[in-house]
Amino acid sequence: MNRLRYYDVHGASIDAKTVEADEAEPPLRPPLEAVRLHLELPDRTVAVRCVRPVGRGPGGLAAGCRQLDGEILAGLRLARLCDGRPYPRTVSRLVGYDADVAEPFALLEPLRGIEVESLAGTLPTEQRRRFQVGLLRAVRLLNAAGVAHRGIGPGTVRWDGDDVQITDFSQAALIGAPRTVAGTMPWQAPEQRPETPPGWRRGDVGPNDDIWAAGRLIFYVLTGEELDDRAKLADRPELETLLADVIERPERRPDAQTLLRRLGEADPPPRPLATDPSFARGRAEFFAQRQRKHPHTARSPEPEAPVTRPAERPPDDTAVSDKSWMLWAGVAVLIVVAVSLVLGR
Repeated sequence: MNRLRYYDVHGASIDAKTVEADEAEPPLRPPLEAVRLHLELPDRTVAVRCVRPVGRGPGGLAAGCRQLDGEILAGLRLARLCDGRPYPRTVSRLVGYDADVAEPFALLEPLRGIEVESLAGTLPTEQRRRFQVGLLRAVRLLNAAGVAHRGIGPGTVRWDGDDVQITDFSQAALIGAPRTVAGTMPWQAPEQRPETPPGWRRGDVGPNDDIWAAGRLIFYVLTGEELDDRAKLADRPELETLLADVIERPERRPDAQTLLRRLGEADPPPRPLATDPSFARGRAEFFAQRQRKHPHTARSPEPEAPVTRPAERPPDDTAVSDKSWMLWAGVAVLIVVAVSLVLGR
């Protein structure tokens, strides 16, 4: 049995005893790995997935740390959106984290259900509507939190017979940040591909970036086929109505709320997060200190995009040697400073 100190989503420091569980966690693709832990708290025992970077896989340790940033920052945004209440189970919940250690980590609630890859074309009729509504409400929740998942697909969405669970926020970005390459084909929207098609532009992350993948995933799960040709919708009137324009350019795609209205499931969306000056100050100070102390690990952030939500984003994609544990420990301290300002600590 070991002891683990971490921060919860409200910024409180928690000290818990931990036991590594016998249950095996589904493997993550390096440079991240996950293990199942039991946290022994004063009033209860909690099972969590401990996600941490490893020094192998594409980009090595540096890429793993950046992907962990995505998990932590998305979780904090969702927790803040829900104002301290547990946010809906349609997205994996952040339990705690610590970036101020030599080996940073995030603690997440356990996975539910199974990957929808194994359900394509076989989902029972009575569950199909619930799947569509659950997925679209989860995307709408991310929009309100100012987050784009950017990796929605059969391997990151799970189904337990009652509701979805969107997992793996390692590629998440904040709405308003410059777009970078993310996702995997064929779920990867054209604006996220290494080479954008003629007539498409990279631009900035927007609220409809996840609609391309979500719409195609709905078609795939319900039919067992990929939506690689608009003509496939013609023989399926209900899906043709629901998914109209989802594989258009971002500015022409319907948002998640529009798709929910098409299903007759419209309800008031969560109130979007307002611009937070303390976050902007914390983000600016984080990049300034990192630039001064470790100039080869990051560039200065680009100017903020003129959006209604803060345009914060994880650290820039700059390669660092896999041997730089001490360097990343210093960088992690700065991350905690920025996150603390977000939470108003």
